[in-house]
Amino acid sequence: MSDADTGSAASPAPASAHLVERAAALLRADARLRDTEDALSDIGPPHHVTASEPPRPIRDPVPPAALTPARPEPEAITTDGGLPTNAKQPPALDIAALQRAGLMLTGERSRIAEEYRISVTRALRALRGSRAGRAGTANLMMVTSARPGEGKSFSALNLAASIAQNRLADVLLIDLDSKPRCLSATLGLIGRAGLLDLATSAATGDVQAPEALIARTAIEGLSFLPVGARRPGVEGAITRAVGATLERLSRRLPRHVIVLDTAPCLSTNDPSTLAGMIGEVLLVVEAERTQRSEVEAALDLLKAATNVTLVLNKVKVTQRHSFGSSSYLETSE
Repeated sequence: MSDADTGSAASPAPASAHLVERAAALLRADARLRDTEDALSDIGPPHHVTASEPPRPIRDPVPPAALTPARPEPEAITTDGGLPTNAKQPPALDIAALQRAGLMLTGERSRIAEEYRISVTRALRALRGSRAGRAGTANLMMVTSARPGEGKSFSALNLAASIAQNRLADVLLIDLDSKPRCLSATLGLIGRAGLLDLATSAATGDVQAPEALIARTAIEGLSFLPVGARRPGVEGAITRAVGATLERLSRRLPRHVIVLDTAPCLSTNDPSTLAGMIGEVLLVVEAERTQRSEVEAALDLLKAATNVTLVLNKVKVTQRHSFGSSSYLETSE
């Protein structure tokens, strides 16, 4: 009787049967994979890639320098006393313009050049010993007079030029007298923005940088700031702001001597208002014209000043003057 007839359990399948089944499964999986690849090839490449598109180049990495933020431009006027050249500055003042304004010093030795050099030496000595340094304004030198026409603008220009020419210090000459024939007008800079515009901007809270307003001159180390224009309606605020503006310039130009050509004492209150913050005041007195009472009145208005020096101007030279009377120095008319 066979095993099928007896109904007994079948014997286990040999191990080779399992290997055959596994091989068949692998063949079926491989067929499905090929079918999938064929289907994908019929679809084609993605829509954003075309067959004619060249391969995209690999970009170079951004250099570290490009990642560094740009440094802000330094402020034009720095605390080391330098006045940089600026394309927005007024044109440089040549010697001819300075001479039209009254410059007598051309670099040659003369009696007047020696006299100014002596006056400058005395003034600078007093300026360096000034107690106004406690307020940070010891480098301010104010040139004024008792009355108009005594030659204060002439003296301010030549004193400033003498300081610069003799390499005693760099000088910023500031016009603070808004009369019709002021120093700014004789230098051809009338109508240009200047000190009063800086004071106006400070009074309104919009502080303006002064570097674009300062004009260089043909004399090395000498610069000039015009008076600017007064604006109606803010006179009181400007008067207060002028002092603050001068103090700001003094602190930012500590190596400069700042010479102020100020209005006469008996004409406006500007000299008396500023006297307390000035390191040295030069009071120009016209010889044989200014009265003693006028000089005393001017000195009384300047009593807040630390140092006051009298400069006698328009002196008629005679043989009795010992200094410069010999033929050693050329006499300049």
